[in-house]
Amino acid sequence: MPRITFLKPTDQPTGIARLITELRTNLGCHDLDDFRIIVAFAKIGPLLRLAESIGRWKNRGGSIKAIFGVDLLGTSLQALEFALANFQETNIAYVPGDSFSPTFHPKIYLFTGAKRAVGYIGSNNLTVGGTETNLETYVKLDLGFPADDAVKSELLACWNDALRTALHLDAALLAQLVAAGMLLDETDAQRTATGRRRLEPLTPEAPVFPPLAVLPPSPIPRGSIVAHLSRRKAGRKPKVPAPGAPVAAGIGAQALVMHIVPHHNGEVFLSKLAADQDPAFLGWPFTGKTMPKKPSNPSYPQRIPDPVVDLRVFNVKGALVVEHNRLKLNTVYYAAKSEIRITVPRDVVKNAPEYSILVMRQAGQVQGLDYTLDIYVPGSVQYNRYLAVCNQTMPSGGRAAPRRFGWL
Repeated sequence: MPRITFLKPTDQPTGIARLITELRTNLGCHDLDDFRIIVAFAKIGPLLRLAESIGRWKNRGGSIKAIFGVDLLGTSLQALEFALANFQETNIAYVPGDSFSPTFHPKIYLFTGAKRAVGYIGSNNLTVGGTETNLETYVKLDLGFPADDAVKSELLACWNDALRTALHLDAALLAQLVAAGMLLDETDAQRTATGRRRLEPLTPEAPVFPPLAVLPPSPIPRGSIVAHLSRRKAGRKPKVPAPGAPVAAGIGAQALVMHIVPHHNGEVFLSKLAADQDPAFLGWPFTGKTMPKKPSNPSYPQRIPDPVVDLRVFNVKGALVVEHNRLKLNTVYYAAKSEIRITVPRDVVKNAPEYSILVMRQAGQVQGLDYTLDIYVPGSVQYNRYLAVCNQTMPSGGRAAPRRFGWL
């Protein structure tokens, strides 16, 4: 059985124990010869502090391999330059392409030798904060062989699994990452914090990472948003929940997932029922007015200014077939029929058959962008996954099967 110890949250900032001390000690052990790092963020600070220990480790024939994530500007150019010069192998992990693309977030450090291994699994990134000053925690595993061979195999399986999302780092890939703006430059004093938002579109120079079919988050239970928002209506006395009952959090949904039936003229009907459940998500009610081409025609409520969206359509194989960036999305409420309609380009209509699924996600703090709209066609893997989110039905409008929707 491995011997297990823990880093407590306040150990690092108070100096009782620090990961960097553990790393330095293990780099000095002559019975260890392989060091593997899997982290979300890497910066130059701890690498400079460990440079002498790394040099001695290499002189004894020790190997260092790493997998670094590049989300949210958490990894720096300087850290990757150091790794290229000093590590036997470095890989860059990133998961592209889906509106709920996850952040690469593991933190594992593993030293192995012929007779023993030492592993750290916790919250510590390869940064000064992560290795020295932040309130972090890890589980330290001291392994002896052959008794703990199975644990070693599991740790190495984590390494191999992380490689599924990674590209091998060389000078050419490093240049691509720099050109795409995916790395922090630590020489720029004005950009020391994470700056890129996860939904910001990558530039054409961005490298092509291996795809990963991401399972979306679980849906918000039917009725939860209705119950919460009804308490916010003006003049209504809040209901006091029964003792022990769960209380809805004071936030709205992150994404609306729904069946769509694109019309030949580009109109797509959203859900008035969904708008009533979470008005803030769609900016409801609309306060602008349409400008009829004929003065005799009625004017309808319109969302003004038009929301700015990134819109993508994926085919049955999951390949991107249509893309529009920074599209101004005409959004109108036709009061006579109680319908909220958006207008999309004709190539979207051509490639999105009836009952495709639209994932409409708020873009958060991406500058100048209100939503990302991803459309998945029936039969694709992602279609089936998002269909499971749609736990409510809309009025059928005479169709044999009603459209469905849900919230994330």
